[in-house]
Amino acid sequence: MKSLFALVLSVALFQALMGQNTVTINGKFSSDPAQTTVTVENFLQPTLFSKTVDIKDNAFLMTFDIDKEDIFKLKFAQQNFLALVIKPGDKIEMTLNPVVLNQNPVITGSEQSIRLYEAEKGFAKLKVSQDSLNTVYQSLGAGDATRRKEIEDQYFAFESQKTDYAKSLILGHISSLVNMFFIERLPIDQYFEIYMKLDSALYTKYDYNPAVVNLHNQIESGKKTAVGAKAPEINMLTPEGKMLSLYSIKGKVIIVDFWASWCKPCRAENPNMTSLYADYHSKGLEILGVSLDKDSASWVKAIAADKLIWNHVSDLKFWQSAAAALYGVSSIPSMFVLDGDHKIIAKNLRGEQLRAFVASRLD
Repeated sequence: MKSLFALVLSVALFQALMGQNTVTINGKFSSDPAQTTVTVENFLQPTLFSKTVDIKDNAFLMTFDIDKEDIFKLKFAQQNFLALVIKPGDKIEMTLNPVVLNQNPVITGSEQSIRLYEAEKGFAKLKVSQDSLNTVYQSLGAGDATRRKEIEDQYFAFESQKTDYAKSLILGHISSLVNMFFIERLPIDQYFEIYMKLDSALYTKYDYNPAVVNLHNQIESGKKTAVGAKAPEINMLTPEGKMLSLYSIKGKVIIVDFWASWCKPCRAENPNMTSLYADYHSKGLEILGVSLDKDSASWVKAIAADKLIWNHVSDLKFWQSAAAALYGVSSIPSMFVLDGDHKIIAKNLRGEQLRAFVASRLD
């Protein structure tokens, strides 16, 4: 009898625990969706979870079990979907626009999903203001320089507001998975400290989520080349076939410039670099060009054509460049500014920003 009672109790406990993991989504569409089914799947790993249910009378009901909070996608097609952050036990109700599923959804029962779309409303309002300014800006003639400058200042003020808003969203709920949608609005080089805080908060909780893992790997790589870190050593061949090391280059300011002959933005930046070098080499500026070329002749030809008279190295391995991997370079041009001790003091400055920074150190 006692064994039977224990068995019944165990089954009841199991069912209760399973019930705690059950997610319910009760959805309605604001108009005829012209679809017969709707699918919910894991956002980044659809092979892990995917469920499709029928739509009846412009509505659907879906239940499923999950054991971890994660990011999901409710979709009709790949380009028409609604991102959701769902945890076990959520009982979600929603009203959706079937034409654009993520346009002003009305959601209850999913705290993080609600935060996501409230935030998107805030960003959308700022974008509307910027679009209005841009329309006025495009209508101005060349003679309206003062007004153009006023509009530019207003536009970038809204851009700063968007950045501040993203920062407040992240730091206000640092351990929320939904922050993965907000962090991409902040350039990692400028806000590396916030990236590190987010990584510390999320990685221990959500190490099963690929986006969180990717963020963690990005941070671990970024620490090696963060401002204040000693620049990793580079040893590569020059165009003349001699080994040259970064640490052998002595200067008050040293720029490590990742570029390639085939990179149009890099080539467009080269006149600024040659002008900067001409003005500040005598005061202690050195440049090491690290090429992601794979053809030696093209590399050497570009150096000559653009009159790049500083040091150059490459292993001619294209995106498999050892130096690019060491510095976490995934796009070019990419630039690291070092002091005389080869410590990184700035990253990815260009044009007038780079000139102003070099001038502040050498003038």
